[in-house]
Amino acid sequence: MDGLTFGVWVAHLPLVKSGLRLSDLAFSAALAGLVAGAFVAQPMAGALATRFGSRRMTRVASVAACLTLALPALAPSLAALVAATALLGFTRGATEVPMNAQATLYELRVGAPRMSTFHACFSLGGFAGAGIAALLLRAGSPAAATLAGVGAGCAVVSALVSRHLLRDTPHPDAPDDHAHLSLGTLLRDGALVALGALAFCGMFGEGAMADWSALLLERTTGAAPAAAALGYAAFSVAMTLGRATGDAVIAAVGRARTLRASGVLAAAGLTLALVAPYAAAVAGCAIVGLGYANLVPILFSASGRRAGHAGIAAVSTVGYAGFVVGPPVIGGLSQLLGSLPIALVVVALFALAIAAGAGVVSRET
Repeated sequence: MDGLTFGVWVAHLPLVKSGLRLSDLAFSAALAGLVAGAFVAQPMAGALATRFGSRRMTRVASVAACLTLALPALAPSLAALVAATALLGFTRGATEVPMNAQATLYELRVGAPRMSTFHACFSLGGFAGAGIAALLLRAGSPAAATLAGVGAGCAVVSALVSRHLLRDTPHPDAPDDHAHLSLGTLLRDGALVALGALAFCGMFGEGAMADWSALLLERTTGAAPAAAALGYAAFSVAMTLGRATGDAVIAAVGRARTLRASGVLAAAGLTLALVAPYAAAVAGCAIVGLGYANLVPILFSASGRRAGHAGIAAVSTVGYAGFVVGPPVIGGLSQLLGSLPIALVVVALFALAIAAGAGVVSRET
């Protein structure tokens, strides 16, 4: 449901923008509200999940995220849109931490890797959401009606299925200071610092690929925009397939080896995309997707095993920062250096840093 609502939301961004006749800069400011809301919510969600249990927190936050889906499409002004996206970002950010905590708890119950499969479900939901949105847009459904209908339906499904979430032990006497429970937890633990740094590097690369892969193929191979867009499509499909098979790979070779191979794959694929002709460059984007597929699942699982809800909150917050700052940093470097391919070398270096630091996941408990 989380992936499906996200896919529907992304597909309607152009309509939200055109409905208020916003410039690119104004619309970027509105989308920044989504980021701000998530940043506030994630450490707070870690504290609340500790106090009241991840089961209860996931049930409440997931339904709230569905019910706020249509608010941006109903906004009558830029200020209202910023407020609406901030609330949507807050509810989505509040869902992420306890939901990953539930996945970690399930892994511990079954004694086998499962996090990659759960993240693959998010990717599949995103594809489904984009497909549903495309059909409804083709039929002429207004953005607000589509988002409200999908949000309400997903809220009902989330409420029903969340009754089967695992029960964990609440800690009602835990401190109320959510910074103490998340980022403070990270700073006191060297292994968590390393996990956060690796998450930052990985999500930095994901954000950069999302925003710059198509433009990269245009500039380096001369591909038309439609053909260049296949680079990110290949990246996304490969990431989904990598996550669907990731748990089996992790069970066979271990988390550290999988993480190390993932970093090497991402660096190699990006290098190919930077220097090769069109067909090989698209293949390179797919290899990057395979490399990034299991980074976040492995790191979130390791942080949850090491420090529970607070560990996931800390690492996800730091990692999400990488996703946010990655695209503008690459854009700034491209402007400064006069070359987008050279700027993207930073992403390859970050991927190699992940490979070098992969051993930290062996110290998760």
